[in-house]
Amino acid sequence: MFPVDKRSVQCLWLSAPDAIPALCFALDDMPAELWRDAPDLDALADAVTPYLQRHGARRWDFIWSMERHFSEPYGPLPKAQQTFMAGIPDMFLGAADAVAPAAATRLEGVLAEQAHLNRVRLHSDVTVAAAPYQYEAGSELPAEHREWLEKLFFAHGECMIPYFGEEAKGIKSMYQDVDAALMEQAPDAASRLRFSNFTNEEYRHTFQFFSLYNAYDPALPRKIYEHEQKVFRAYMDFKTDGTWLDYGIFNMLADRLGTYQAFEWVQSSYAPLARVALKAVKDERGHGNMGYLHVRDFIEREGERGRGHVQQRIDNHFYPFHLAAFGSSSSANNRMWRKWGLKQHSNDALRAAYHAEMSLVLDSLGLKVPVFDDAYARGMEAATKLRKVARAGDAYA
Repeated sequence: MFPVDKRSVQCLWLSAPDAIPALCFALDDMPAELWRDAPDLDALADAVTPYLQRHGARRWDFIWSMERHFSEPYGPLPKAQQTFMAGIPDMFLGAADAVAPAAATRLEGVLAEQAHLNRVRLHSDVTVAAAPYQYEAGSELPAEHREWLEKLFFAHGECMIPYFGEEAKGIKSMYQDVDAALMEQAPDAASRLRFSNFTNEEYRHTFQFFSLYNAYDPALPRKIYEHEQKVFRAYMDFKTDGTWLDYGIFNMLADRLGTYQAFEWVQSSYAPLARVALKAVKDERGHGNMGYLHVRDFIEREGERGRGHVQQRIDNHFYPFHLAAFGSSSSANNRMWRKWGLKQHSNDALRAAYHAEMSLVLDSLGLKVPVFDDAYARGMEAATKLRKVARAGDAYA
């Protein structure tokens, strides 16, 4: 018997930010006994294929959508195989054998090199002073651990609304106006559904992180909110052109970057952050997938001319900034965060892993990943120029 109930799948899929309604329509048609009798995910995908074809859905989308929601650690299915679209991206942090065979052959050099770099760089320059989940809210923290935990909160804080309850009346999200303008541009009903689900999940993130910070210090949420109004972010301070496509590219790259950042906290020495991060990683993966679907839809509507436009925007505008957004190769802050078990990898290791994943993602869209060294150099140069004119520098990059 298949270990995941069909009704559970249908409930989760339509409320997800990477929702594909055609998959849900196919499941509506599929007999429950046919679903229950499948011994594994591949067999289930074979059984559902005729119903997918009837509604114009794709077998590949079915598999990665199942894995994103129901593979370990989020459900009873084995660890995801379509890792660049689902699950936690550990394949790019040393587990090169997790890549699908065709992709592993095509990108063997990139992934093999990355696995070696991670073995060398993981903790070779620090002595780790705190174990995963060592401290709970209210624990007596070493003074230095407390210092670097608070710096982490401010460096990566997600508190778009400073408080909830009576105090929150009349206060809106930092991005509410932008979200409303984008919703008006949605090209079809499925895209509008995804974006609506996305904004709801972002609000949930705000609540989750508010609760985390409030338990640590009730004054912290407002401090982080005020900090976010003026802080410099390399990947946030460059401009999109305001179109639906540009935000789709942005989600595809920026929220995938967010997956890597939150993945660092899943084994955090501060247990409340680790628990929130496990949820955030899954959500951010869905947000990146949403952007992927919107870009894929645009290319399918516009053909080669549209593909060329996407490639140009990625090459010249988006990709350099997102490589730079991982931070400096020589970051002393990153070493201290790793020392206290608040991060796991160097900025360089995460940046290279992200590049390896994006090689697969862009290849699946018929696009080319930019040359790493060139894109990184341009991104750091542009970020340096932006930092000089930013209202305030980010002391915690």
